[in-house]
Amino acid sequence: MFLFLSDTVFAYNRASGKLIENIRVRPMVAYVLFEGCAKYTKIYLTNDYYKSMLSVALTAAAAGKKVDVVFQNNASCATTEAQIEFIDVKF
Repeated sequence: MFLFLSDTVFAYNRASGKLIENIRVRPMVAYVLFEGCAKYTKIYLTNDYYKSMLSVALTAAAAGKKVDVVFQNNASCATTEAQIEFIDVKF
């Protein structure tokens, strides 16, 4: 028996080639608005991984770089306050 892994197994939704238009930082959460998205997505600042993700988002936004973003729980940037799973910067 074989186990095939894919994005659908983990229920992630991806947005590719997006610019970051705005970032709002609050004490325990950061809100990120991506190009073409009507709603902010969020990054909880509860551990070093998520704090590093915020740093990556800030750097990409300042440099004007496009990013690929993956959301948790099959959400999208159209979902109210979708949580970001990870961000990849396109160089």
